[in-house]
Amino acid sequence: MHFSDFEHRDTRNATNMIPSNEWIYQTTEFLNFAFSLPGVAENDTIKCPCALCRNYFRPKRQTIEIHLCKYGFREGYEIWTEHGENVFSHDECSPVANDEGLNEVDHMDHMLSDLVGECPPALDEEPSSSTQAFYRMVASADEKVHEKADHSSLSAVARLLAVKSMYNMSIAHYDDVLDIIHELLPSDSKLPRNFYRSKKMLDGLHMPYVKIDVCYNNRMLFYKDNENKEICDFCHANRYKEGQKKVARKILRYLPITDRLQRLYGHVETSKLMQSHNRFTSGIMKHPCDGEAWQQFDIDFPDFGNDLRNVRLAVATDGFTPFSLTAATYSCWPVFVTPLNLPPGVLLRPEYIFLALVVPGPKHPGTKLNILMQPLVDELHQLWRGLNTWDALVKHTFQ
Repeated sequence: MHFSDFEHRDTRNATNMIPSNEWIYQTTEFLNFAFSLPGVAENDTIKCPCALCRNYFRPKRQTIEIHLCKYGFREGYEIWTEHGENVFSHDECSPVANDEGLNEVDHMDHMLSDLVGECPPALDEEPSSSTQAFYRMVASADEKVHEKADHSSLSAVARLLAVKSMYNMSIAHYDDVLDIIHELLPSDSKLPRNFYRSKKMLDGLHMPYVKIDVCYNNRMLFYKDNENKEICDFCHANRYKEGQKKVARKILRYLPITDRLQRLYGHVETSKLMQSHNRFTSGIMKHPCDGEAWQQFDIDFPDFGNDLRNVRLAVATDGFTPFSLTAATYSCWPVFVTPLNLPPGVLLRPEYIFLALVVPGPKHPGTKLNILMQPLVDELHQLWRGLNTWDALVKHTFQ
């Protein structure tokens, strides 16, 4: 039997989504054929083609049956290239335009595949909101802007948002540019209509930041046990500006680093890089691991040093004026964190330097910087205790 011998369509009852007899028969035939192929079935699992998993997970047959009944097949999966069907059409006279690398703009689909690993979603509960956001993002990586476009919806939005950031475009400016782009695209294009929809598409990246109110004199954070206080315990400065609305006088921006560090192991290539640092014996300082501090740390904490995947971090900060020099005097102090595990040729590249804190000005924080670093220090304490992290290179978790 060839898959093209029966139509690929969802024949479930449209009113209550109850599978019809035809749908059950076709799905059973599909599963029988897919599970019979050694190159497709591995350890009694195959890639699940439902609209939720989208061939990114490998559950057992019973799980796939439940998913297909509940979610249906993923949209547009008419040639089952992941389940034994050839990329050529049924008469094999003309190849389908699906040659690997032919129209590929980026490797975003491979990155997402590595990132999700091979863990199927739980059956006895609905996916969390963050998981659902990730699945929506995965779907947009497969979905072309329109049928003749090279870009997927996700890659197009990623490029547009990068341009917005690079040229400091306002939201109104971004929306106006999108309006013009949509006038040039077919009416059924999948590109988001505005900045809000673009950001929603990237929700699955889960890169939040936290606003923490600060004493105007940097004497304390309104954080944790002090979260509900309105007066500084030390200098008695007011937390909020005068007025009916509670508007903080100074705000610290905090961007957690844990998810970003774990993602370095969620992709095969970066996982290799994070484990490639080696100590040199030439006596030449080629990498931080050649330094006395690194080597002494391995002696003091041998369990930490035995696993190359444990992350060494550097923290750096410097103040700058975000506006022109002729503008009102104002400075801020970004705090950056970067992993030192990476090899010399990759270490300190911009893409591996993570913004963790933005300390507000206008005055230099001085010794009060220790107070403002508290959220990052708390996260570093949690990381020191260890977190289970997926390693895409070896396909299992480590702490």
